[in-house]
Amino acid sequence: MIKTEKPKISEDLKESGNLEEVVREAREEERDVKDWHFLNAAGIGAVSGDSDFLSCLFENCRLTESGFGNRYFADAVFSNCDLSNTDFSKCLFRRVRFENCKALGTNFSEAAFESVVIRGSVCTYANLSSVRMKNCLFEESDFSNGSFQQCDFRSAAFQKCNLTQAEFLHAPLKGMDFTTCEISGILLSGPELQGAIVTAVQACDLSRYLGLIVR
Repeated sequence: MIKTEKPKISEDLKESGNLEEVVREAREEERDVKDWHFLNAAGIGAVSGDSDFLSCLFENCRLTESGFGNRYFADAVFSNCDLSNTDFSKCLFRRVRFENCKALGTNFSEAAFESVVIRGSVCTYANLSSVRMKNCLFEESDFSNGSFQQCDFRSAAFQKCNLTQAEFLHAPLKGMDFTTCEISGILLSGPELQGAIVTAVQACDLSRYLGLIVR
């Protein structure tokens, strides 16, 4: 059973619909973006400077094609946001939740996830290659055609997710339970399956990677 820590968000958040202005001021003053509620904010392109995002709520934001690469997000919630084609590569996410978000083609490659929850979200074609995961839960979300290549699933769980044609090459799946998920057409080489937990029907579909002929 995966135990995730809830985001620790301040009860006294400042509110803004202008994420770009808040980030610019934080950069100029050399401080972090902390204790903000961003409501209906739009994308801001690539974020420059060294500001991280701490104790923030992003609600109904459209951050498509924004660039947050190599940032630190701690105690944050993204709720009903569009994060499609946004760059989160090499970010560190700690106690972060994505609830009912759209993340088509979003780039999380080489990020680190600690107590991250993705729930009720559409993440088709998302890139989670080489992500290091600790105490993470992916629930009722669509990761079809996504990439989990070379992921480190140290402690992570998928529940009721669509993983159709997702790529798991060189990502050891020992102890991972896929019995509630749709995994038809997943891409791997075979050894990754050692110790994975699947249904009998799923095992028949996966037998092709083990050189078996099922009649």
